[in-house]
Amino acid sequence: MSDRVIWFCCFALLAVGMILGINLDSNSTTLEAFYKVFGVIAGIGTLLTAVIASSALYTWKYQFSHSERFKAFKDLEQVAFECIGAVERYWGVFKDENFSSNAPCYYENHAEAKSKNLDAFWNSKERYRVNVDFVQSLLSERELKSFKYSYGNFDTKIHNILNRIVNSYDEVEGEDRHQSLLIVERSILELKLDMKKNLRKFRGR
Repeated sequence: MSDRVIWFCCFALLAVGMILGINLDSNSTTLEAFYKVFGVIAGIGTLLTAVIASSALYTWKYQFSHSERFKAFKDLEQVAFECIGAVERYWGVFKDENFSSNAPCYYENHAEAKSKNLDAFWNSKERYRVNVDFVQSLLSERELKSFKYSYGNFDTKIHNILNRIVNSYDEVEGEDRHQSLLIVERSILELKLDMKKNLRKFRGR
């Protein structure tokens, strides 16, 4: 209920009281009628107060729920992109390791750099598992049907990308490696865009 409606009702009750107060005489019949009228007005006022309070409580609950939901989806998106970023950095170590032998390496120890980025990947993926469980508890049954990125689905997609990176460098060479890595690049971009679209659709409601 808007502020205008509330103020209108308050002034309307005040105006009715003033009009009745001016026009009524002070004899006993008038006073009895006066008490009856204002008894009715008091009852209406009480009912109106209850309606306004109920509306205010509903508005507060909706705003609180929306705020919590927005924050939960924002946090989930951040964790998801941290996880994808760890995979991209892991891939960067492979690129550095397999770059032209005449070029200096960015990483002094490739095995250590791979291990560090894999640790970051596993940590962020575990955080995603926890966060997405909370996010899904905020969705209705209908919304859950169109929510794409449950832990199982995200885990499958991100591991497919990770495995293709490793296989591209360990099992193929030349043009085959190039084509395989193009798929990795495309898969990462598609995952980022689709996750952002799907998560923000629910976050904005």
